[in-house]
Amino acid sequence: ADGFDRYQFQLSTESDFSSTVTNETVNDNTIIAEGLDHETGYHWRVRIRYDGNSGPWSEVRSFTTEQQEEEIEIPAVSLASPENSAEELPTDVSFEWEPAEGFDRYQFQLSTESDFSSTVTNETVNDNTIMAEGLDHETGYHWRVRIRHDGNSGPWSEVRSFTTEQQEEEIEIPAVSLVAPENNSDEVPVVTILEWEQIDDADVYQIMINDDNSFSDPLIDETVSGTSFDAENLEPETTYYWGVRAQAGDDIGEWSQTWSFTTEAEEEDVPEMGRVTLSSPTDGAVDQPDALTFEWDAMTGTEHYRIMVDESNEFTSSIIDETVTDTSFDAEGLEPGTTYYWGVRAQAGDEVGEWSQTWSFSTEAEEEDVPEMGRVTLSSPTDGAVDQPDALTFEWDAMTGAEHYRIMVDESNEFTSSIIDETVTGTSFDAEGLEPGTTYYWGVRAQAGDDIGEWSQTWSFSTESTQIGQVVLSSPSDGASNQPTSVTLSWQELQNPDEYQVQLASNSSFSNLVDDELVFSTPHNVSGLNNNQTYYWRVRGVVGSETGDWSAYRQFSTEGSSTPPPSSDAFVSANKGNFYADGQLFRFVGTNAYYLPNYEKLDAGVVNRAFNIFEETGITVIRMWAFYDGYDCGYSQHDSSENVIQTSPGVYSESALRDLDRVIAKGKERGIRFILPLVNYWDELGGICQYNTWAGASSPSQNMDFFINNSDTQKWFREYIEMLLNRVNTVTGVAYKDEPAIFAWQIINEGRNSGANPRILRDWYQEIAQFIKSITPNHMVSTGEEGFDEGTPSDYSVSEYSNTYVLRANEGTSYIMNTSIPEIDFGSAHWYPADWGFGTSANSSLLDAQRAWLSDHQNIAEDLGKPFVLGEWGFEGWGNSTQQTIYDNLYEHAESIQLDGSLLWQLTADGTKCWEFGGNICYPDGRQDTELYNRFRHHVQQVNNQ
Repeated sequence: ADGFDRYQFQLSTESDFSSTVTNETVNDNTIIAEGLDHETGYHWRVRIRYDGNSGPWSEVRSFTTEQQEEEIEIPAVSLASPENSAEELPTDVSFEWEPAEGFDRYQFQLSTESDFSSTVTNETVNDNTIMAEGLDHETGYHWRVRIRHDGNSGPWSEVRSFTTEQQEEEIEIPAVSLVAPENNSDEVPVVTILEWEQIDDADVYQIMINDDNSFSDPLIDETVSGTSFDAENLEPETTYYWGVRAQAGDDIGEWSQTWSFTTEAEEEDVPEMGRVTLSSPTDGAVDQPDALTFEWDAMTGTEHYRIMVDESNEFTSSIIDETVTDTSFDAEGLEPGTTYYWGVRAQAGDEVGEWSQTWSFSTEAEEEDVPEMGRVTLSSPTDGAVDQPDALTFEWDAMTGAEHYRIMVDESNEFTSSIIDETVTGTSFDAEGLEPGTTYYWGVRAQAGDDIGEWSQTWSFSTESTQIGQVVLSSPSDGASNQPTSVTLSWQELQNPDEYQVQLASNSSFSNLVDDELVFSTPHNVSGLNNNQTYYWRVRGVVGSETGDWSAYRQFSTEGSSTPPPSSDAFVSANKGNFYADGQLFRFVGTNAYYLPNYEKLDAGVVNRAFNIFEETGITVIRMWAFYDGYDCGYSQHDSSENVIQTSPGVYSESALRDLDRVIAKGKERGIRFILPLVNYWDELGGICQYNTWAGASSPSQNMDFFINNSDTQKWFREYIEMLLNRVNTVTGVAYKDEPAIFAWQIINEGRNSGANPRILRDWYQEIAQFIKSITPNHMVSTGEEGFDEGTPSDYSVSEYSNTYVLRANEGTSYIMNTSIPEIDFGSAHWYPADWGFGTSANSSLLDAQRAWLSDHQNIAEDLGKPFVLGEWGFEGWGNSTQQTIYDNLYEHAESIQLDGSLLWQLTADGTKCWEFGGNICYPDGRQDTELYNRFRHHVQQVNNQ
């Protein structure tokens, strides 16, 4: 329907729709109904949903489904990798199984429980591989796979298990102390060795050398394993600056002090030294001892030689790096069965020769102890057998010389609590009383006197299951509305269950569980639900370790709260340090989603999924780019798939603007407001680099001085602002300047004017803010800055900052000065502690600085009578415990000081932008950061209810 894109779809077996099979609201004009009953009549209808209202129902159509085809026998899946009982696996694991001919849909389950009573992952995929990411360290997992075909399931594969690796302890790494050449040294050779003191636990060191102390584009940026670096090919009579920092694993220390030295004047050319010729061990030599002598030919005029030996031919972590005066070197303690690479070069004074060719050799392998007795071969039940009786006979092949055999049977392939551990003289064993619907593992080994053989392979089998009926739900009825926030769920009792599993979720996929409990009978009460929320619930029976099929799920909606949410037709305003909407105090936690207008062109499904998770989370404000300039800077680079808005100065793409229209309309329909920056300081999506390029700047990238002072760039920027604010949205029919769903405009994302007087940027902010408000007086304006200041002013809690870079950044910008501008309605700052030198550990110094950063900026803004918004924040951690600790601390402090607004960078609904930055929370797809997401969602709701 033209102008509408939200529809309610109903499917029923009843012509009056007194009960429904499906009742969903979708953002497309298609929907798939799967798993319908065979030979059954159905009725369906559709109506439009718009802004909380419903249109008339369509005509009712009916259809009948086909007869049920003869059941196809579905085989069991054979697992491939990882191997059973694998240890020390990383926390990102790739699973693979053998593809089954004629079938291409598989159900994969991963659990910490051997009976899969709860799952970490339960997915259906169309491939024979799947990746599980972000698993816990030092944890045992079990996995299995079965075929899904035409609504039916095959038998489960064997169950395999593995354990993940230990988590490395985070190491606090101090700053490196430089040694030589001394700071401010003169007459330093153009080939010189830079040295520094060793840091305990350091694996490698990063050294940077540059001809200015900004290190923005270093001449040398290398990682070395030792405490020295050979600097070669330096220019004569040149001053160089250098610094070093240590790294242990993923932990990175602070930079050393920056030292400088000046090279000596250019000397007359000295003949180059030749290349050393290696002698022994010969290239490619094998079965070398673990102690051997390296030899090479002498080089005339040489004072000494440098030899390096490494397990890699890139020599990044050399086990030997020595300087000797002789033409040989004795090495000991080499690892058996290992390939090594080695090379030598000569040196006389400051003259350094070329490295020799790189030769390799391999050490002899370590002899393995071989047990005298062989390994038993199992016979029956076969590996992976299913539907076995609870009384069966285990059989294996006889082993020559064996006097007796030991058999073990366990529900775990680690055999920690074996239900059978017997010694028998024959090659079979009768077992009784096995549990139904259970997977068992078994193995056998032979023994003769004190001679004990190896265990056989571990085989598995599953006993036949107990039949458990499907639960039928009673109340509340499907689609019930205006339910209390404490609701009683009831269902029809089954004949044989031990207990029932009840799940309540805020989405129909049950990935966001509100309640998941085992109860003995119906009914079950759930309390503490949110107002104005739709919930989904289902129940299944449980007998022992067996679970029945889930009931058909139902949904209900809770009653409204006593205070209705602000109307989306009300402008948000700032007054006396707070935001207000529709006369109500307005605080928010939201997310950045800068990419949405571009993906409205590339894949609108990404946009729809993003808004679905935003709405489900309770997000009311997002921050999104309202620009994409040109083809010379940032992402586009003449890529026609990118959704560039301003293709050249004053020339705008109508199709790209219509995509921006649609995104704003989709958000508005869900009650979401937008903070919209108008240009980027960085090159991504064009930014000021693109304006400067159009104006002919010789150095366009991040050149704020040129952008501010060039008449053409300022004319084009104001024309873009004027065009966009006066544009009428082609979906909503509302001009941007009159759109209440626009929370505020931001002048520039993360503006800087490095090294300049901050008043220059402050005055420009005021001019642009006045220009915006002359067009749209109802909208708020902010700078979009990072919150830096100049000279550690007393307004900040300086003692709480372990690194005061952010308060003396010399970036030509002052948060205090900018927030004081009368036309700027609220303070803006960002927070990236790792990028700003506060370290990568969740220690007290980082957490103290985080709390101070939020409090200081909010207090400064409040003293000026304005609210404060933390416009971006994130910490690269990929969902690990450090990231969670930092985020939890931020949530707690933000709630305690009643932070006016904050925006995560960034919540993503799928893998599209999941890996772009480590601070992201990816849910429900991508990495599936479930715990990280649930805590974030709780924070959103806590702030919404403050």
